[in-house]
Amino acid sequence: MPDPQKLLRRLDELQQRHRPLAFGYAVIRKYGQDSASTWALLIAYYGFASLFPLLLVAMTLTGLIFAHDPSLSHQISNTVFAQIPIIGAQLRSQAGVHALATHSLPGLIIGILGLIWGSQGVASAAQQAMATVWNVPMTDRPGYLSRTLRNFGVLGVLGVNVVVTSSIATFTATLGGHDVGKILLIITTISLNLALYVVGFRFLAPKSIPTRDILPGALVAGIAWSALQQVGGYLVGHELAHASATYGVFGLVLGLITWLALTATATLYAAEINVVHVRKLWPRSLLQPPLTTADRVALIALTKQQRYRPEQLIYVTFSTAATPEDPVEDAKRDRCDR
Repeated sequence: MPDPQKLLRRLDELQQRHRPLAFGYAVIRKYGQDSASTWALLIAYYGFASLFPLLLVAMTLTGLIFAHDPSLSHQISNTVFAQIPIIGAQLRSQAGVHALATHSLPGLIIGILGLIWGSQGVASAAQQAMATVWNVPMTDRPGYLSRTLRNFGVLGVLGVNVVVTSSIATFTATLGGHDVGKILLIITTISLNLALYVVGFRFLAPKSIPTRDILPGALVAGIAWSALQQVGGYLVGHELAHASATYGVFGLVLGLITWLALTATATLYAAEINVVHVRKLWPRSLLQPPLTTADRVALIALTKQQRYRPEQLIYVTFSTAATPEDPVEDAKRDRCDR
């Protein structure tokens, strides 16, 4: 019977020798060590909480602004809902539009308050997640006021993206069902998504990081977001059609939360790509000891991230032995103060 540890050692040697494998494993390893999945779920939660107030406000304002042209109002509503895979088609139905387009001042106020709460949660969680990905020490993270101002910047970028994408979708809809209009919409949407992530990563990443260092992950995230939009449309058309009839709203809501979580997960993985690339955090070892240089650098940054006070000093040491309790081997350990 083969020894599992020897098999893992061989796999470790294989992935460390091949750069694509080593880089991919390093990204996955850092994502796990940063507990980024927790932040992804939190972003998805706040995204779900802000989605319905956003629709309420958007539909109400659209109805008020374009009250003189119901057909244009309906067309704009369709393009807004089209930005939301999984439930957009269902909310676009007559009942959904009627429920969201109630022109009442209390409903509008409630929608705006809900939108502010949820959207601030999304932006704040995204900022904290990005700081965690870059292992920014607690002492160097922005305060409440600065963080709130940056939140509005992130929300402004998202808002501009939705408005521009919806406007382009409305324009291409006037071209009818021609292939030229569809191709133009796809190309423009992907380009806007790429620009959205470049600007968004610039807002969220530490200021000391040059813009060129955030480009690889931003491009990956933009492509992933565009793909998830298409996948969401496919699921609605082919996989969730029967689930909607069977499970009703529950199936749609579950699908939406899953889609939001996948989007947040893909975004944070893309951010991890930037960090691994900039800091050369590969190859990482599958089994320890020994620790690779990348292992040590990553662990040092992860530990020093917990620095809460300027007068707090954190030193990281590594033992050369598998059991650091051994006094003989303890004397051989090296101090790594980076």
